[in-house]
Amino acid sequence: MYPRVNSKSLMFIAIMASLGNVLSFITMQLTPIAPNIPLGPVSVSIALDISHLTTFIAAMYGGPVVGAITGAVGGLVAAFQFGFSQGNIVTGIGLPVGKALTGLTAGFVFNWFKESRYSNVISAMVSYVPEGILTYTLFRYLLPVSTGIPVGIAVAISFQIITKAFVEMVILGVLLSGLTGNVGFRGFIEGYFRKDQ
Repeated sequence: MYPRVNSKSLMFIAIMASLGNVLSFITMQLTPIAPNIPLGPVSVSIALDISHLTTFIAAMYGGPVVGAITGAVGGLVAAFQFGFSQGNIVTGIGLPVGKALTGLTAGFVFNWFKESRYSNVISAMVSYVPEGILTYTLFRYLLPVSTGIPVGIAVAISFQIITKAFVEMVILGVLLSGLTGNVGFRGFIEGYFRKDQ
């Protein structure tokens, strides 16, 4: 049974989503892979983005709903940076939706794989699959129609984004293993979801 969303968990979502946006901004500024690829009326950027660290923490301890809301709100900086600021409405709208899908999926997946030795890495990678499918779908079907970009180029860019994201998931899984192995960290996070408070 997953914790109910109440005022305490909403406060937790606000904290995690804010931190996710900060992590997104910092990593995008420090690790641009392809800062600006002009494609006719829009531009595409690719950069490291570890904002899902907070999405996964929220999903692990708060469940699917908390993970989904945290992912969506925590993806607003990325939506602006990779979407709206580049003239790319498809990515601007699609990013928070994709991040919400990852948070929703992670709420279930982290619970299913918690007994595995490499559970956090496996869970992070599996949790990203729906967002990866959404990314491919947006780039394959919507981006070419809305911008006139050739389908082949849009698909090639989507594969680069998805590949980069799976690398991020491995990194995030390792970071999560370190964080969740810390008793103080676990106690702090679990305090937001205790039934006696």
